[in-house]
Amino acid sequence: MKNNRQRPHSIKRHLTITTVCTVGLMMFISWLLVYSEARHEINEVYDARLGQSAKTLALSVMNWGDQPPNNFTQSYTHWLNAITANAKDDDTTTPFGHPYEDNLFFQYRVNDALIAKSPNAPVQWIGTSGNPGFDVVTAAGEQWRTFTLVFALPDERQASLLVAEKEAIRQELMTEVSLTIGLPQLLLIPLLALVMVVLVSRAFKPLGELKDTIAARSIDNLDHIHVAQPTVELAPLVKQLNYLFSQLNNAWVREKRLVSTAAHELKTPLAVLRLNAENALSAATKAERDNDLTNILAGIDRTDRVIQQLLMLSRVEQQKTRESTHVDVVSLLREQIAALVPMALTQQQSIELEGRDLLWVKGHPVMLSVLFTNLIDNAIRYAGEGASISVVTSCSANTVVVAVIDSGDAIPDEIKSRIFDKFFRGHTEKGDGAGLGMSIVKDIAEQHQASIAIRSPYFSDHGNGFTVTFPIASVYESR
Repeated sequence: MKNNRQRPHSIKRHLTITTVCTVGLMMFISWLLVYSEARHEINEVYDARLGQSAKTLALSVMNWGDQPPNNFTQSYTHWLNAITANAKDDDTTTPFGHPYEDNLFFQYRVNDALIAKSPNAPVQWIGTSGNPGFDVVTAAGEQWRTFTLVFALPDERQASLLVAEKEAIRQELMTEVSLTIGLPQLLLIPLLALVMVVLVSRAFKPLGELKDTIAARSIDNLDHIHVAQPTVELAPLVKQLNYLFSQLNNAWVREKRLVSTAAHELKTPLAVLRLNAENALSAATKAERDNDLTNILAGIDRTDRVIQQLLMLSRVEQQKTRESTHVDVVSLLREQIAALVPMALTQQQSIELEGRDLLWVKGHPVMLSVLFTNLIDNAIRYAGEGASISVVTSCSANTVVVAVIDSGDAIPDEIKSRIFDKFFRGHTEKGDGAGLGMSIVKDIAEQHQASIAIRSPYFSDHGNGFTVTFPIASVYESR
């Protein structure tokens, strides 16, 4: 089967190759520009020299007419031979001139007759008739750059003077200039590659350190990451990783706490259920068996209550990272009261909602439902048979207040001081939970920047009031 997995992409290798290739390309473009500019400047200088040489010669030959000096050819030939005899190579200068003079010549004619020339010049006129100035011609299998100067002799006859130079001389100079500039650049490319490998490796060292630090983390070690060489680029990544590790650690702690709590809280009711079941099996009379079965049902109810509170705790913990929204607490209270009315009726209790019709707070609807459900459920369970329960809403310029008030017995001071502690059950004879309900209420209130207060006795000698004060939402509306 064909493997469609894409090979891992090396940023380090890509960065090194891209940089070296880019710099190499820039060097090549630079070399082309230098070559072009050098070619232009060399042609200008050499053309200026041809023009200057032609004018200097023209001033001399104007006195010849069509009769050059008798020793002209002999002297010119002697000088060229002396250069050849004294020069060891093309780079040697002599008292008679430079070997490169062999690559230069001139021709002088009057009307159509060739009057004088350099010893190394062709015997035939190579210029183009009627085309003075610069030109490129081919002679003796070589290309020559020529400059032709047309002028009038004192006797009104027309004379032409052509000065020529091998194109190869210019090309050689251009090549040497280009190699002088280009070769060092070419040799710099491997050095650049080596430098880039070293620099990129050093630059990526913090990334390798970060990788090793992350590799050292496990589910039992979710401490924050600290990089010995912090960088601006890695700082956001390290910050985000630390945030994720913190969230993961919190989730892991919650999971362990939930498992530990569940094991602790379910151990006793399950043991009681087992004991009652064994007693029911060995009961001697129907009355004893019925009593044991009744105890089993009560134990099942308490176990169910414990499980519900544990699930509620887990749900609240999971909702902590959810984004908040605007919530109408009055509408939310109506829903929770409607759901709990049947429980209140079983104890002949009355429950009512008083106050505003519309109040907005910013929060999590699910968590707020849990908060209100726990407060109202707590009042129903502990207020006693025939009690009255009121849920009162109000607001001020900056706050929204929800109060759950019952007419039951006042909470003793020793219970009131610990009522929000986890796993604390103040009325063990009445309660059947895990002691988590009020601690969950407090956690949710704190997550919503709300405060919760107890007033007991609420009336002169009885009653209890739990008041939750929220910051008012910016989109608050009332009617």
